Amino acid sequence: MKRIWKLVLAICVLTIGMASTAFAAGWTTGQGANSSRWWYDLGNGQYYGTPTSAVEWQWLDGNKDGIAECYAFDREGWMYAGTTTPDGYTVNGDGAWTVNGAVQTMAVTAGYGGTRAQAQQPGTAGKKVLTAYFSKTGTTKEAAEKIHSVAGGDLFEIRPAVAYPSGYQSTVDQARRELDQNARPAVASHVENMNDYDIILVGFPIWWHTTPMVVNTFLESYDLSGKTILPFCTSGGSGIEESMAGVRASVGNGTVGTGLTANSLTDEQIRSWLAENGL
Repeated sequence: MKRIWKLVLAICVLTIGMASTAFAAGWTTGQGANSSRWWYDLGNGQYYGTPTSAVEWQWLDGNKDGIAECYAFDREGWMYAGTTTPDGYTVNGDGAWTVNGAVQTMAVTAGYGGTRAQAQQPGTAGKKVLTAYFSKTGTTKEAAEKIHSVAGGDLFEIRPAVAYPSGYQSTVDQARRELDQNARPAVASHVENMNDYDIILVGFPIWWHTTPMVVNTFLESYDLSGKTILPFCTSGGSGIEESMAGVRASVGNGTVGTGLTANSLTDEQIRSWLAENGL
């Protein structure tokens, strides 16, 4: 029972609206072979379910009566139903968490929209967010996905036109050469609609105390005037501070906010970082 109540305290609340309109917040059914499965659309393509976790729990107030039920989502965003979840809890055919057959409920604000819906800060209202990242080993990719799950918006991978070597030392040596030459390696990926975004979260590993040069190539490929750029990094040692000057030099007339060293972050730390930057 203690474990269950810890879960209740740890997870926040969601709303069920049985709408099937594309990109409208609420419950939506799949198509084709998945037509009997449900996922929860938060709008703009964001949904509950985290690629790095087998289960994401949320509470949903479906009929907006101030009483929520608890639901679990898999890595791809599908709601678990009529089964035992990978972390050992029972959900009924409607997907609601049950204990000894009884649906568990919690009093919430009527129409409560869950952790990510509630996390939308006033500063982001009406603004479009892009999380762009470069990742060599997958560590920054994981951090970017976690940040994206909280910030919402779209996710984009910065890919070099020529991949970095597979070996660690070879990559270190190439990164050093690029830094010494102030090189701008070509990128293979491009954001076609960059003008649509207001807030750009840019993630990268720290290489030689600064950004990989391919990240500078990415930033300098666009007119970022009027946009807010929030850098975040992963690092085995040094923090983001030394890389900030290079980021500022590459964004032109864009506004660079406070950076974040994104090693082992919690959702609350991400929200605090966004709030610190007025988002």
